[in-house]
Amino acid sequence: MKGLSRFSVENKRALVFSALFLAVIGFYLIYQIPEGVFPDATFPRIMVIADYGLAPLKEVEMEIAKPIEEAVMMVEGVRNVRATISRGSAEINVDFQWDQDMFRAYQLVQAAVSGIQHELPPGIQLEVRRFTTSTYPVAGYSLTSDKLDLLQLRDLAIYTIRPQLASIPGIFNIEVMGGHQREYWVNIDPQKLAAFRLDYRQIKAALQKTNRLSFVGRLNETHKLYLNIADNRFLNLDDIKKTIVAYRDQTPVTLAQIATVEPAVKETFIACESNLKPAVLVTIIKQPKTNAVAIMNQVEQRWQELARVLPPDVHVQKWYDMTDFIKRSIRSVRDAILLGALLTMIILLLFLKRLRITLLTAVIIPIALLITFIFIKLFGMNLNLMSLGGLAASIGILVDNAIVVVENIERYLEQGKPKKEAVILATGEIIPPLLGATLTTLVVFIPLIFLTGVPGIFFRALASTLSIAIFVSMLLAVFLTPALAVIFISTRPKKPGRFLPQIIAVQQRGLRFLLRRPVATLLFIALLGLIAVTSYLRIPSGFLPEWDEGTIVHDYLAPPGSSIEGTKSMLKSVAQFIMSLPDVEAYSLRTGRSLAHPRTHANDGDFVINLKKGHKLSSFEIMDMIREFDARHEPRLEPELFQVLPDRLNDLSGEIAPIVIKVFGKNLRLIQEVAARIADSLKQVDGAVDVYRGFSRGEPELTIRVSPEAVGRFGLTVDEVQNAIRFALWGEVATTMMQGLKVIPVRIRYPKADFNHMEKIRRLPLYLSRIDRVVELQELAHIEKVPGKTDIDHENLVQVVNVKAHISGRDLGSVIGDVKTMLNRIPLPPGVTIRIGGQYESQQRAFRELILILLFGALLVYTILLFEFKSFRTAAVILLGTALSVSGVFVLLLITGIPLDISAFMGMIMIIGVVVNNGILFIDYAEKFLKETPDVARALLKAGQVRLRPILMTTLSTIFGFLPLALALGEGSEMLQPLAVSMIGGMSLSVALSLFLIPGMYWIVNRPSSSK
Repeated sequence: MKGLSRFSVENKRALVFSALFLAVIGFYLIYQIPEGVFPDATFPRIMVIADYGLAPLKEVEMEIAKPIEEAVMMVEGVRNVRATISRGSAEINVDFQWDQDMFRAYQLVQAAVSGIQHELPPGIQLEVRRFTTSTYPVAGYSLTSDKLDLLQLRDLAIYTIRPQLASIPGIFNIEVMGGHQREYWVNIDPQKLAAFRLDYRQIKAALQKTNRLSFVGRLNETHKLYLNIADNRFLNLDDIKKTIVAYRDQTPVTLAQIATVEPAVKETFIACESNLKPAVLVTIIKQPKTNAVAIMNQVEQRWQELARVLPPDVHVQKWYDMTDFIKRSIRSVRDAILLGALLTMIILLLFLKRLRITLLTAVIIPIALLITFIFIKLFGMNLNLMSLGGLAASIGILVDNAIVVVENIERYLEQGKPKKEAVILATGEIIPPLLGATLTTLVVFIPLIFLTGVPGIFFRALASTLSIAIFVSMLLAVFLTPALAVIFISTRPKKPGRFLPQIIAVQQRGLRFLLRRPVATLLFIALLGLIAVTSYLRIPSGFLPEWDEGTIVHDYLAPPGSSIEGTKSMLKSVAQFIMSLPDVEAYSLRTGRSLAHPRTHANDGDFVINLKKGHKLSSFEIMDMIREFDARHEPRLEPELFQVLPDRLNDLSGEIAPIVIKVFGKNLRLIQEVAARIADSLKQVDGAVDVYRGFSRGEPELTIRVSPEAVGRFGLTVDEVQNAIRFALWGEVATTMMQGLKVIPVRIRYPKADFNHMEKIRRLPLYLSRIDRVVELQELAHIEKVPGKTDIDHENLVQVVNVKAHISGRDLGSVIGDVKTMLNRIPLPPGVTIRIGGQYESQQRAFRELILILLFGALLVYTILLFEFKSFRTAAVILLGTALSVSGVFVLLLITGIPLDISAFMGMIMIIGVVVNNGILFIDYAEKFLKETPDVARALLKAGQVRLRPILMTTLSTIFGFLPLALALGEGSEMLQPLAVSMIGGMSLSVALSLFLIPGMYWIVNRPSSSK
């Protein structure tokens, strides 16, 4: 390998210039790479939404949901099909295998739904949606005013604000929620309708035929061509009133004679407010693979421009901005990178005792990071918490290769070699173990391609940037470090330190003890194994780390049948309490819909609560305070509190909640009874909060059952009567009227105030043109109030009730342990089965995959070691010594109280690839020494003397590089804290393993037979 080192020395200027040139390109590209909170990904989930008005629940289940479920179940790659069915709507979620091409899967689902559409009821509206990390809003604003009403505010949002914001590149949709929508109501008097012997369908037809715009030819006059237009469009209310609906005795009957016409608002069952005021809400959804931060910068600029044209009384309040968290989390990771680099430099300076050679080593960090950004751009990745986390995790590792090269050069200089010769010899000697050590670090990440789910999306991004940075650092160590060393390294002798020789002496005494008493090595191994098992059994466990996002969602469910007004009255005290909290900046409230779901019941909705920057209380503490307030002051509400981004991840991956107990069975009433018992017991489990039994009564119904016998006596059909009832009580949009850019529906109906009680509906007069008479509804139908029906859930065509809960104050593993104990005490009726799902199910699947990945990675490392040392025994010794560092991981996790989750597990996998490097360096030198003398013990002792300093330097630089992440000093850094703690725990123990245990085991398997 002297050829490579000689090439570096002889082409030092070109190599230095090339490295700096690439670093400049990387610096430029930093600002061209999109920023996001998570890696861009398409999740293996497709939703089919069916809207069928207010059709009965059973009809929706049997005639709509079930056929769609059966059709999509046959699509290739489907893993799971879940359906939620309520009155008038159904949501069918199709979960695919994680390795599926989701664009193709989307097309297949569309084809499957289209193939059965002819079997579905006429008038049904179907929508097929894909899910990506850009599916949900990135920001939300509210419009409030003391002078403008909700009708005017909505018009302002629709016709002024939305066009301006939608024109920003990268915006996918601007959604407007709340407010009132304009309509014109034609209130028909049923008695006058009967007096003129008119049918409502005639009124509708007359309005449609009158309100027309038609092309009627062209006129060519005096060399000018005119377009002939017959324009009878309604221009005002008087035009509508003058509409001729019929002729009686050759006298025209106008609409004004049988109806009143008035401006009105569309009946909606959605209400929004913000900061205790009625509001119109505007949410912003971006396109996939776009830069959220850049888009929001333009949005903020556009709002400033809009402020000049908006009425002065309109107040715009931002109640959510995901990019605030993105910027803060990226800033915290950037600070962790800078602090880690600074700490690493201090460690190098303490060991090398020369500023010039310390800078020579540390310069690898910024250059390697900047060059890594080139590859991030080339591979189409974005800057997010995980990709930048990979760079932060690489800080301590990046300089390891340079440290080894520089330390070896120093050693040759101390032996009196000339500078150029020392650089060439030292670099050439160290390149083979350097390549082996780098390869062993990189190969442990290869099996991550098999990791599925959210952990796979997250940690593949982290592993990708980390691998790129390490690979770049190896190239720089081989080519740039020698080139810089021959230019800048000093040949002046330095004073020998006092501290390092003492450490070497301690290492030599300890290793001699192990060489004399091999049984001590075996006892050391057994002790580490015992510590690992004992610590593992006591460590809390989780799925993904919790982080404080600063935005809280408060879902709520009011008692069944609560109207919009009734629900809002229950929420008033909750809203006042939220605004009284010092850490709350703003909130938005939706009733009758939620942030993520456009259609819910009138008693359902959510708050989105935005906390102030630098809030003193954590989001988790504030959530507990709101839960306590709800329970004490508004016990009728069923609350559910969580943060926005974790809930989005759950939603995208198909998880309902952290704890989900699925109750399956054919008898709906029976499984609901079992679910209710489970929910009652779950409330007693410590740490389980926001327990929901999985079902609730829907809105109560006023059932109008038309009697076939009664309508038969009048010569009518059930369909005719039902259509007449619908017209009378709900109305029909007959036509529209243009006012500027506004298209305003014209609805014909009976006066709403006349039928606002059940008894009035019983006496509802229906004019039936076929028999030319008015009949009261009670003569034709039986009318009664019945309780609402519960929504129905299916999973793979089987009825299921999902009991769910969140976790507060405890870890997932311990809560699930108590849940299992609780479930064992609940007897199940025949035909009823249960299964634990949610994050626990995802955790178990991810842990199984990670264990296989760990084993696969260890085998790949073993393969590299075999190539390098050509000995099964030597490779096994190094790998076993590396694996024992997991004991340090478990001990530090136990001490810090951090759960063993996916992030911590990722740290364990990295440990295998990083700690093995020290063993390689140690044994490689020992075997080189064995070529000069056959004395194994002497070779091991000599290797300890020579390799102790680089092992200490690389280990401490790695530990201090990870220290800022382990302290979780900034927002979002909690995601990487378990990984950093795992790395620090494993690396701390690795010093003893590399300097004592690995040489001790090597001695056991390679000592002369006379010593055994």
